[in-house]
This record gives sequence, structure tokens and C-alpha cells, in this order.
Amino acid sequence: MLKEERRYTAMRICPVSGSSNWTPFYISNTGRIMTGDQRIGNGNLRKIICPESGVVANENPFTHDELEVLYGEEYELNTVGREEHFFYTARGPEARSKVFFDWIEPYLPEQFETLIEIGCGEGNLLYRFSKRFSKKQIIGFDGSRRAVELAKKKGLNVKQKLIEGNEAIPEADVFILVNVIEHIEEIDLIISSLKKAMRKNGRIIFCLPIQDYGGYDIFFAEHVWHFTARHFITILSRNGLETVYSDVNHPINHGVGLFVCEKACNREVGNIYCSDIIKKNLIYWENNFMRLDALLNGKSNLRIAVFGAGEVFTLFMAFTSLRDMNIIACVDDTKQIGSKKHGIPIYTSEWLKENKVDLLLLAVNKKYHDAIEEKFKDIKLNIQPIY
Repeated sequence: MLKEERRYTAMRICPVSGSSNWTPFYISNTGRIMTGDQRIGNGNLRKIICPESGVVANENPFTHDELEVLYGEEYELNTVGREEHFFYTARGPEARSKVFFDWIEPYLPEQFETLIEIGCGEGNLLYRFSKRFSKKQIIGFDGSRRAVELAKKKGLNVKQKLIEGNEAIPEADVFILVNVIEHIEEIDLIISSLKKAMRKNGRIIFCLPIQDYGGYDIFFAEHVWHFTARHFITILSRNGLETVYSDVNHPINHGVGLFVCEKACNREVGNIYCSDIIKKNLIYWENNFMRLDALLNGKSNLRIAVFGAGEVFTLFMAFTSLRDMNIIACVDDTKQIGSKKHGIPIYTSEWLKENKVDLLLLAVNKKYHDAIEEKFKDIKLNIQPIY
């Protein structure tokens, strides 16, 4: 489905400004696109921007049938039973679901009976809520058939249903949407449905990528919307929700915002907020793409290894000439030995001590660069950051 490249600008309404006036923002030219679950497909990415707010969106809306295929059949993030993502901290590795649970749990209502997670995947986060609140009704919804099967094997109450906003949602005291709202075409519609289903003194808790700190999910093909934190708070206010707490500076989970909402007494619209942050992000990442292309120019015969088999590697494989290079290994101590990333075998760091490479590209966060270089100081390696 994501392979098809359509060429029309569909009518969209900006959820911040209310405008239907959009201009081109970004059209890729590599013939490749990437998804948030780190698949690479054929086509060119087409994003548009609202000049009145600075909100960025996909040019072409997904149809219901396309969404059913994308999330019901194709999507792989938290749907296929793989070991979940771990963050590496000073305290050691922490599972993604634990990071989100510890972040969200303090902001649940003091008294609640029913909690529903929409887009729960295979239930890693939902499982933590069910264990912590074993006497409460904990329910999940997800569009993926595979994810629901895996969640049920954990003993969770999960139903297979793609929530777009136009269907009835069961009543609950708490609704949680983690990295979901940016995938929803009709944001106003789903917020309206959640408000109707939310019981008195209930809360809706959103976690989503925000663009305040240089995020690169503007290049994800299935992310419909791209907001700053203030954009999203404005959307919540326009839809009758008060943000009682927000956090955009998590020490581990960078680039994601937490927004805790209750029903507002009065709907406040106010002046339209406009930001150029997302434009600056695009320039930053385009410069990184060009810098890597310049570094790799004329080096197609080099034996290259890439340190890091995560999102950054996928990003540069999709939007630079890295895909055309002679990459013989991905080095990643957090992945399963013997697995592959985009067809490239994954090894641990020990592999570099026994195998010669001409260039080691660092496809990890810059804060880890010094530690990696220290780790390999006794090996003669040409180490270059990928960005």
C-alpha cells in the first residue's frame, strides 16, 4: 500500500488554525520511503505545511481500507512478538514499556475503575497496568490481528479494532494513547469520541512525537501529523480539553511529549499559534543527508560497517546514498545475533575486533559517540558519525 505514489493534494483542515490552505513542504527524491516501524518501501514522501500554523501533514489522506491493511496486516511495531525496545541509561537498560508506565502512572486519576489503551500493540504497556491495578478493568484496542493474538496470550483483555473516531468507544475513566494520535486522520473526531466516552473526573493521556527538539519523524510515511508541543496543546484546547500536565523533557525518551487532559469548562481558541520549528528541523536533517552523501561520494567499494541498527540507520538508508554502499555489517550490542537489518547481518562489537572494515559509521545518538570511540580505541578504525 505504501508503495503507491499518488499525485494529488487532498483537502485537509489544519487542526490548529482551522485553515484548508496548504503549501508543499517536502518531496523526497530517493524513490524510497520509511515507516515508523522501520520498513523501507518504494515511492517518494510528500508532506505539506499550513502556512498559518506551521503544522506539517501528509499530502494524501489514507482511506479506511488503506488503514485496515496498514495497521491490520502490515504494521510490525509491537505486533510481532519481538523483544521490545530498550533504552540504555546510567541505571542500565530499561524497557520501553517500563519507561512509559513510570511516566504515565503518577497522573492517573486517584480513583478509577476502567482504563482503556487505544493502540496497545501486543500489550507490553497494558500488561504493566494490569499487574499494577489487578482489581481494575484494564482493556486494550489495536488494529493488528497479530498484536491482539500476542496480547491475549499474555492474559490481557484486548480487542481487535481500528479506532479512527467514528465508531463507538466504551466508557472508561482513563484513556491512554501512546504514539497513536499522530496516525489519526480525523483528530477532532477521535477527541470528540473520547470525551463522550470519558466518565466524570476522567482523564485522557496522550504521548506523541513532538518537533520541539529536532525530531525526524517528519520523514515517517504513515505519520499523518507533525506538531510542536504548543501546537498539540492548542488542538486540545480547541477541542474542549484542558492540559493539566505536560512534559516534553523526559530524560530518556527524547522527542516525545506527555499530555494529561481533562474536560475543560470553557473551550478556549485564542489567537492562532504559528511556529517555524518544523521547517528548521527539515533543514537540519536535509543538511545531514547531504553531508553523508558527500562523505560517501566515490566510496562504493569500501567495506562499511554501521554501528546501530535502529531508526537512525533506517532513516539514512531511506533518504541518502547509504543504501547503495557496500555495507557488510550492522554492529549493535542490543540486537539478537544472527538477525538482519534491511538484509544486512547484525553482529556484536566483538565482530569488529576480528574483521576488517574501511569505515565505521555511527548511526546512534551523538551522546554515545565518545563512549563508542573509547571502546574501539585499540582498533585502527576510521570512525565517522552518520550525522
